[in-house]
Amino acid sequence: MAEAHHDETVPRHRPGAPVALRSVNTFGAHGEAVGFAVAGRVLVDDDELAVVASPTGSAMRRRAGRGSGPNARLVLPDDWDGSYGETSWSGPPVVRVHRRGTRWSVWRWHDGADWLPDWYVNLELPWRRTAIGFDSQDWTLDVIVRTMPDGSWSVQREDEDELEFYASQRLWPAAMRTVIEEAGAAAVADVRADRFPFRADWSAWVPDPAWPAPDLPPEWSVLGR
Repeated sequence: MAEAHHDETVPRHRPGAPVALRSVNTFGAHGEAVGFAVAGRVLVDDDELAVVASPTGSAMRRRAGRGSGPNARLVLPDDWDGSYGETSWSGPPVVRVHRRGTRWSVWRWHDGADWLPDWYVNLELPWRRTAIGFDSQDWTLDVIVRTMPDGSWSVQREDEDELEFYASQRLWPAAMRTVIEEAGAAAVADVRADRFPFRADWSAWVPDPAWPAPDLPPEWSVLGR
């Protein structure tokens, strides 16, 4: 998948609109396809930010097939039968904040009373607005930020074993792995420097508890939408 950029030809999504967040990649003989999709509702969509909330129960789809790699968590392209497993977002509502052009999104969970203490930085291509939501490409490696009792942060990387497995299978070439590692280092630097959206005021992004869990649109797997 080519570098994703903001597409000014696609109208912005209004606040509250249901959307599909999709990870798109090339999967062997299947070609370019959606690897993962989750439904959400838009909080912000402007020139600077895209903010999307997925309430508990929001629809999700993942590629189906035999799992490989660490703890059999990964479905390799040759093991994918072209179908998807249906599931839903569990746990508290999650809010994803993506600043245009950055190679990650920042996730936080809200339990209905307050933000939970841990943060999640998902390394990925910059989001691209589509007619039904936003497309990206998940890069496997992630950053976990834990809030310590004294208010400081503990930062660690997650799923390094999966990235190593993908590299061993030559699904992530060396040059791409370097890009992913550099994105992770830049994200960690932003955390430690308290850059946006860390230490920002998230009060405007509290998900509306009255929002029902959204479903994915019928055309969620069709690329070019």
